[in-house]
Amino acid sequence: MRYTLAAAALCTISLAAGAQSSGKAWVKVTTRDTAGAPIPNAEVTIRSGLKDLVAQGTTDEHGQGMLLVDIKDSSDFSLTMRRIGYTRGDRFFAVGPHDTAVVTVVSKPTAASNTLATVKVTAKAVKDPRYESYDLYADDIENADGYFDDSWEMLKRLRPVMMTSRGGCGTGAQEIWVNGKRIRLPLRPTAIVAARARVGLPNRARFSYVPVSVLSEIAPEHIEEIHYHDCFDSSMAAVGNNNAIFVTLKPGIVYQQDVGSFVISPAEEAKIAAKDRK
Repeated sequence: MRYTLAAAALCTISLAAGAQSSGKAWVKVTTRDTAGAPIPNAEVTIRSGLKDLVAQGTTDEHGQGMLLVDIKDSSDFSLTMRRIGYTRGDRFFAVGPHDTAVVTVVSKPTAASNTLATVKVTAKAVKDPRYESYDLYADDIENADGYFDDSWEMLKRLRPVMMTSRGGCGTGAQEIWVNGKRIRLPLRPTAIVAARARVGLPNRARFSYVPVSVLSEIAPEHIEEIHYHDCFDSSMAAVGNNNAIFVTLKPGIVYQQDVGSFVISPAEEAKIAAKDRK
């Protein structure tokens, strides 16, 4: 009996040890600029979801690095690269336990020098971007306080002006584009989403169900940037470009109408890009 218990105990210990190590995966990172040159000493962070930091490090002189991540609730991760003199670089990827993900991030050099800009102190009050700005970027989303169930809840909290326009327009957002494609006639939002759509917005907010349906299907962490064209905007000659929200997703993310946003492999992304060019 003692031998049976001892064997069972050893088996339990072995299983526990295996469970502790079964959720690890390596991420091999390569950072390049648009000309193909490596970006050394770049800060690299990996997140699960919007705010859960799971790994961080710095690339070597060849623009490469290895990071170890825990595979827990999700195998989808976002990798962000930052370095002075380059634009922020993002890439979504998926990796399983005991596997290695190979991730390449491409960033564009900026005109900025290799030093941070001097901070200017003025007495002028900064206007609240929630009521003034038609633009929203990934950094704004990541740095925002609180948790967002979906991108509609996120947008109405961070940029409610997109639902009202700044003035002179009769409505706010009526149309929505995702990665350069106008989304038409999506399924209507679920009862819960529809009931919550106006909560917290000004009474003068006027918007259609289309952006509500689409944004409620997109995860906030999947968004690279959002811009809004009000009724006076003439920057784009296309049907449905006024009173419209324009969403750009991060590399590695695709949106499918009435399904939502999700991670795809580089090979799948290349096939979609080739199809769009035809």
